Amino acid sequence: MAITNIISTTIQELDANGQTLARRVASVSDTAATVGQFIAGNLINTNQTSITVPVAQVRQLWVHNTDTAATITVIWTPNGGTETTTGIVLGPTDQVMLWHSTTGSTKGISSLKLTASEANATFEVFCGG
Repeated sequence: MAITNIISTTIQELDANGQTLARRVASVSDTAATVGQFIAGNLINTNQTSITVPVAQVRQLWVHNTDTAATITVIWTPNGGTETTTGIVLGPTDQVMLWHSTTGSTKGISSLKLTASEANATFEVFCGG
């Protein structure tokens, strides 16, 4: 059964008086997705933790560090590739997203791991594809 996963983003640049200098709105849809799943969790220690993804090829990914103090390092395996540390360290409340709207053998990721800088760091993830 196909579902639709959509990401909508608004980016604004404001001057010191709150006046809009630039604004962009973008929306990307995958109307052929078969799964979309939110995962909320707690990284109980500072060891690398595998996140169970709901589909073999995750084409939509959003990682949100919901912790107020810890950093979270994002590690993934590109679909058809080898595991790599993305170089992305999410500070408190930071987010990163990867969003493919079409299929293809090299799109998305096949595994996800997170490493926290301190125990009990909280996070949210959306996986779709």
